[in-house]
Amino acid sequence: MSGQESAPHQALARKYRPQDFETLIGQPAVARTLANALSAKRPHHAYLFTGPRGCGKTTTARILAKALNCAKGPTPRPCGECAPCREIAASSCLDVLEMDAASNTGVDDVRQVIVETVALAPARDRYKVFIIDEAHMLSNSAFNALLKTVEEPPPHVIFILATTEAHKVPATIASRCQRFRFRPVSPEPLAEHLAGIAKKENIAVDAAALDLLARAAEGSLRDAVGLLDQCRSAGEGRVTVESVREMFGFTAADLLLAAARALTQRDAKALAAALKTVYEEGVEPAQFLKDLRAGFEGVYLEKLGAGKADPQWSKAMPEATAEALGFLLRRLNRALEELRLGDSPRLALELGLFSALEAAHDLGAWVARLEALERRLSAGGGGPALAAAPLPAPAARAAAPAAAPESASVPVADGDDAAWARVIDAISASKMALGAILRGCSRRSLPDGGWSIRFSRRFDLDGAERARGLLEAEAAAAAGRPIKLELTLGEPAAPAAVDIVDAAIPETPGGAPDGARWKDVTEGASGAPETSALKKAESVFGGKSRIIKKPSGGA
Repeated sequence: MSGQESAPHQALARKYRPQDFETLIGQPAVARTLANALSAKRPHHAYLFTGPRGCGKTTTARILAKALNCAKGPTPRPCGECAPCREIAASSCLDVLEMDAASNTGVDDVRQVIVETVALAPARDRYKVFIIDEAHMLSNSAFNALLKTVEEPPPHVIFILATTEAHKVPATIASRCQRFRFRPVSPEPLAEHLAGIAKKENIAVDAAALDLLARAAEGSLRDAVGLLDQCRSAGEGRVTVESVREMFGFTAADLLLAAARALTQRDAKALAAALKTVYEEGVEPAQFLKDLRAGFEGVYLEKLGAGKADPQWSKAMPEATAEALGFLLRRLNRALEELRLGDSPRLALELGLFSALEAAHDLGAWVARLEALERRLSAGGGGPALAAAPLPAPAARAAAPAAAPESASVPVADGDDAAWARVIDAISASKMALGAILRGCSRRSLPDGGWSIRFSRRFDLDGAERARGLLEAEAAAAAGRPIKLELTLGEPAAPAAVDIVDAAIPETPGGAPDGARWKDVTEGASGAPETSALKKAESVFGGKSRIIKKPSGGA
């Protein structure tokens, strides 16, 4: 047995925890603001640190406590060598009390740890600092007990609240604190920090493996360092891309590229082969979708000019448009959501990916073609684009005359009347209701060659306005020239004689009573209730309303 025991092993996440504002990773705004306040000797009495897990909230709280109580302070650069700095770093300082609100949620805990001790002077240091981690876990009663103390603490007390869910902290508490928002650490600083740790620990690690670990950490510095520590143990001092993928279940790059090419090229067989490999290798469907989404995201941003993608991914889909990639990203997000809510991961994966092959990726091209076709129809043009588009009423089109040559004169009124009749017939063949409305309208030619169509009811006019594009296209086809329509509300055309009695409906048994007669109720008092109701019906349906009244002595 050796005479000197070796020091116990310390996890890399604890060993390389930042000890001052200068070494704080990924939070420059927070570090600069706090350092400036300390330099000006203007510390606040309460702070609220919010942000995702592992981004440095508790670490910053300890750095701030050291800066306040350092023997050379208050200073933005704590020495790290005096007794307060060493004890705060080791979480053993009597004047810096850390409370885990996740396990001490009640009002009694707050009273015992904070309320009953806040009035006592510091045992040795300059300030008594209360660090409340996961502050959102406190109960409402605990927050109420803490409220008055946080609002007006003694001059030697400073509160630091840290939470991952800021919306759960009552506004009465948050409004009395200086709030600092911690952001997820981006992959580049994470990979650089991991490279520095690997160099100090003599860990052989590939640059691609560092990038993969930084992406897997999802913005958490603590998680990234922990993943590196885990990979070092698994790889016996060497960390490679293959070992990282195998340990954390990441999908192989060639498999992802094969699936991506199948999606962009709409190759169902290639996609099925890629999914078969996913099943055989035991890749988690959710992880596969996330890795696939990350690859598409890089190319999507590169197509928009907002980033740079992996060269392999850019080379795999050179013809993919940003719109098509955006469509695929939305489909992958939807598949991940269905995967989370469903009970069959395999089915959700297959439906999410194969359904993306069936839908149109580049909707912009389809919209452009439809708009071009609409413009040609409105202008009465022909050409290949018009000929290729199926029209709703082939029979009516066959009856329409050929387009007039450029030298032909503008048709006269009689020709316009005939063209208007053809328009009504063509519309009736595809839209019977609209055709019936048009038969009751009056038409007159305008000096500029257009037509003025008058409708008797606002309801009919609104329906025609919604179909204006179709009306003008049919008018141009029927007249052989562009027709500008003016749709107005005016007097109706003379109604055609229509037999409104349906002979198929049998008469009432016994027929009408003797002495019965037709009576026009509109001849009565205009204020009568029945007259008012019938007039409303006339305004909607048109025509005249009549009722039959029995004689006073009728049966």
